[in-house]
Amino acid sequence: MSSTSTTATDVKSDGGNAVKASCVGCAAINDSTYAGSGTGVWQAANGSSVPVDMPLSISGLTGQTVTLVFTNESTTAEALPGLVVRSSSEIATTANKATVQQAVDEDDSAKDAIREFNRSGFAKLLDPQSKASPSLLKSITPSAAYTVADQRNIFLYDRTQRTVQLAAQRATSDGTTINLWVQTDELDPARVSSALATRMLDKFATQGGIYDMLVRVGGPLWGDHGMSQLIAGSGQPVDIFIVNFKPDHQPYGLVGYFWGLNNFKAGSGDLTYSNESLSLYLDSESLYLDGENGVKQIATVMAHEGMHMQNFYRRGVKMGSDYTFDTWLEEMSALMMEDWASFNIDPSHNAIRDSRYPYYLSYNGAGSYNCGLTEWTPMGATCESYAVTGSFGGFLNRQLGLDFYKALLTNTGVKDSTEMLDKAIKSRRPESGIGQELRRFAAASAGLIPLGAGIVEYSMPARNEDVFSLPAIDPASLGSGNRKLPQSAPALLQALASFPAIRSKVAGTYSETVRVPPGTTLSVVIN
Repeated sequence: MSSTSTTATDVKSDGGNAVKASCVGCAAINDSTYAGSGTGVWQAANGSSVPVDMPLSISGLTGQTVTLVFTNESTTAEALPGLVVRSSSEIATTANKATVQQAVDEDDSAKDAIREFNRSGFAKLLDPQSKASPSLLKSITPSAAYTVADQRNIFLYDRTQRTVQLAAQRATSDGTTINLWVQTDELDPARVSSALATRMLDKFATQGGIYDMLVRVGGPLWGDHGMSQLIAGSGQPVDIFIVNFKPDHQPYGLVGYFWGLNNFKAGSGDLTYSNESLSLYLDSESLYLDGENGVKQIATVMAHEGMHMQNFYRRGVKMGSDYTFDTWLEEMSALMMEDWASFNIDPSHNAIRDSRYPYYLSYNGAGSYNCGLTEWTPMGATCESYAVTGSFGGFLNRQLGLDFYKALLTNTGVKDSTEMLDKAIKSRRPESGIGQELRRFAAASAGLIPLGAGIVEYSMPARNEDVFSLPAIDPASLGSGNRKLPQSAPALLQALASFPAIRSKVAGTYSETVRVPPGTTLSVVIN
């Protein structure tokens, strides 16, 4: 029988112990007794405004590892004094940074500028008082029609130009034209061949492909808007430009982007560089210099950047810049789309299971812990925000399902991104919220809770909904030999962040008093 997590009040307390058993049918026999084998979870929350010293005493251990996970569920950083992080040989091992290939680039200034434009900068180029009149709207014509082998010049994010050629073209199931363009000097049998171009187009435009999946979960990528400064709302093709961002003979780095600037009609200033195109931009060297892995990565990037394209229209253009996602949630929503789409793109690859989550567990030899969910710090010294938000998003996808994800994408009436995510969680689990789900995710991950333990609310099982399939993610199997933990505690536990410490090979009674910051839940995982 599968065990389920529960609140502390559901399990009889033995008294005298700060933590409460937090699972039924698991190895937590009661508040102070471990079964001797298997996995048990205990928790205690500090709901006060001051630190609390919590005594811990759990008997029945026979050489297990005890993992303490502190999860700050508040919106302010809190002091974490006096915590001893005991190392083991596993912790001391330095992670090989090359073992997990990143599909998205480091957060350079160009990418920052694109994100900020898509989030709010675009609004400065719109005059909300002067929507186009019906007569003017009739005069706004769709994008020019192109045929295969046509060429055009386009601007990239760095304001350089490339000449591209239309390599392949097809219509989606709803009749939208998809144009796949390749930089002319990259369109070559040894680089981006005609066959490879067609293959990538098919991944996006075929029935049930990336375009159809995006529309299925979040609606149109572009449509009516009534803004005279923007390209036409109807009759627009989607352009996919495969170009060499940086001719350095290396894959990855900046691999793709969507920039809402190109949805504007060309003009003066920054609008000089608009391509007047509903378009995605992909790096050619990342596509062909890493074999099949490059194909998988770039196909996944199309789903990721396609969600940015859709968010820009649905939330930015239709609702207004007050309702766009903050960067962390914008990226999280795109990473969650990678998760849902991956198996339909390639049944051997899932972006979260195979990339983001392993990187979360092992980043820079210490894992990506104490990383505030709402702070965007990709590829930082101690935090990798793609791994953090992608992994937590994968947990929520498997816990709460497709309706939760749709509710997140389409929610209205809320301007704060943290409240948006909280509202979407509560739409499927009213008694929960960001703090509770982050606590469970952190305990499952840092504590390497096996999927087979059946502790339902601390697991990431396979999920099949509609046309989508999510593979199971097992922290125990993925973390075996891969999990890396910090060797020292931080001075502050960041808001909406977690931090683990382990006690190895404990026999008999585990006993310790730990200080828990305000607004923080302590989870104790024994296995």
